[in-house]
Amino acid sequence: MNIAEEYGLPFISLTIIYKGKELELQKVLLDTGSASTLFNADLVRDIGVVPEENDVVDTIRGVGGVEYVYTKYLDAIKFDGISVEQFQVEIGSMDYGIEIEGIIGFDFMRAAGLIIDTKSMIVNS
Repeated sequence: MNIAEEYGLPFISLTIIYKGKELELQKVLLDTGSASTLFNADLVRDIGVVPEENDVVDTIRGVGGVEYVYTKYLDAIKFDGISVEQFQVEIGSMDYGIEIEGIIGFDFMRAAGLIIDTKSMIVNS
């Protein structure tokens, strides 16, 4: 999978699946400094990812500040032949001042065994 550079940051495209519904995301940041994977609440709502009574609510802190998120298990996260099923992610507003649809954190990178080649600007496993 090719890495696109925008705002000086590495972005990829991927597909998330929730309760059998698929959503393709074009601007997902590869962030080795993020412990967890996060998706934009406004976008994932289109496939039925919404807060429910039993969801865990948490606070995350990062360069973008503090944000409240809730957690969900996705059926799968897929891109370029890589698929990780039943993966827990965080859902939040992601209002960071740049167009961003999600963040692939170290938790997913490790689970998928990603290899990021910044010289060739590709990701594989």
